[in-house]
Amino acid sequence: MKKINLKIMAVIMITAVALSGCGLKKMVRNYDEMVKYSPKVNPLEAHGGEIAIDVSGRVSEKYFHKSAKIELTPVLKYNGMEKELAVIHLRGEKVEGEGQLINQGAPTNFPLSEVVAFEAGMENMELVIRGSLYKASKPDKRTELPERKAVAFGTITTPSLLEKDEDLALVPHGYELETVITKKANIYFAYMKHNLDWKLGLNQSADAKKMIEELNTFLKQGWKLKSVDVNAWASPEGEVAYNEKLSSDRTKTAEKYIADILKKEYKNEKIEVKMAAKGEDFDGFMALLNASDIKDKQAIANVINSQLSPAERERKIKDMTIIFAEIEKMLAPLRKAEIVIAAFEPKKTKEQIAELSTTDPAKLDVKELLYAATLTEDINTKLAIYKSATELYANNYRCFNNLAWAYLKKGDVKNAALALEKANQLEPENGQVLNNLGVVAAWNGDYDNAKSYYEAAQGKGVRANYNIGHLMIKKGDYAAAVSSYAGRTCTFNVALAHMLNQNLTAATTNIECAPKTAKTHYLAAIIGARRDLTNMLYDNLKKAIELDPKFKEKAAKDLEFFKFFNQAEFQDIVK
Repeated sequence: MKKINLKIMAVIMITAVALSGCGLKKMVRNYDEMVKYSPKVNPLEAHGGEIAIDVSGRVSEKYFHKSAKIELTPVLKYNGMEKELAVIHLRGEKVEGEGQLINQGAPTNFPLSEVVAFEAGMENMELVIRGSLYKASKPDKRTELPERKAVAFGTITTPSLLEKDEDLALVPHGYELETVITKKANIYFAYMKHNLDWKLGLNQSADAKKMIEELNTFLKQGWKLKSVDVNAWASPEGEVAYNEKLSSDRTKTAEKYIADILKKEYKNEKIEVKMAAKGEDFDGFMALLNASDIKDKQAIANVINSQLSPAERERKIKDMTIIFAEIEKMLAPLRKAEIVIAAFEPKKTKEQIAELSTTDPAKLDVKELLYAATLTEDINTKLAIYKSATELYANNYRCFNNLAWAYLKKGDVKNAALALEKANQLEPENGQVLNNLGVVAAWNGDYDNAKSYYEAAQGKGVRANYNIGHLMIKKGDYAAAVSSYAGRTCTFNVALAHMLNQNLTAATTNIECAPKTAKTHYLAAIIGARRDLTNMLYDNLKKAIELDPKFKEKAAKDLEFFKFFNQAEFQDIVK
């Protein structure tokens, strides 16, 4: 019995010595050869303001001692700083508790996965892995594993190239380059008469007198006339042919009346008066009948409409005047001539408006002032005009919204926000204001509120899909960005979205027709690099640097071009 116990003790001691001495040393010695790390992507990539660290570890068979534990710590090194990630625990077959079991009999894979917020400097980041090895029963007695350097290096930050080219909402100025003012007046006639009789009851009515007086006053202004029309009717109870002639005679009477006035007010102008004899006004009569309080109006209408010929219909109407006194009252206003004068409202010239907007804006009304801002391409002049508008018309939301628009065009988010706050107070829930509030929120990094504003703006009829697409790129949802951009082409951001969504063909199509800027050429170079099209890469990179030399330094470090860093042509461009 004692011999057996001695043998067991000997085996235990040998095992302990092997693990604590030679076993640990062997695992340390074989660590580089038998434990491998493979990043899913290298360089790493920043999406939606985050970096996904996704590394697959693999332990060879017969490496891991059954009683051993390893603690691995991924570390991000950048800007002279270090950021430790969550510790990964590995354990042998005889070890209980936390950590992934590593078998001796076959290779074992284990993940190192974590998402970290992107910080400045991580473009040149290095991922290293540090570890310590120990016997499970003696966690305080550890052996450090060799640091595994450059498991992954650098971070591609291409999504951050997103342009601030949101659709900004400018409220229309409402100014009309040409405003036509129309005035009307009626002259009424006695039954079957066409002579001018100012003593006729309807011509003596307050409404008729007022219309004539306003027409005469309107003509005295001497505005440029657009048209003068005279239309005349007869009531529908007489014969058709007679009514047609009667309405024609009434147009001549009214034409003579207005022609005399025009001759007096527009002495040196030849003015055409268009005349139209409308015949009998049956539709007008039926409209008055249907709107009347006559108890039997539906029966009367049925009788009249059932007549097969106009002559029979007219006789029925004539008969109805004997039975119903109200019918005659309806017919009387139909015996008329209508005079319609259309004249151009005098306007300041564009040049006058433009000059006054900067020299004496108080002489312009709000529409003129807002219109003046559209007459210049200089954003500082626009800004000054909109500031004047807010001072002169402090209760008009359009002035404040458009001032905010100008501030956003200059990249001044703070002052834009103040102007939009005032606009929203004056006109709550206005679509254009909501859209611009969304842009302010987005530029301030408040993407959730920006999305809420954009969706509210869309509910008010303002299209904000393009702006929502920008948010989707910020959040790393490139498929959603492409969907939001549907219908838009040939912009930097549309090309960027397609590229990030792995559709390099669509990205190429859109970047080729986008406005040619340094940044556009730079993105085209990146697309060329991803497609291994060296001509596209080098030609566009040269143009980008020619237009903006700062892209030389950026390209020299941009890991989008990592595969080309050692190429002579690339070095010639960025050196």
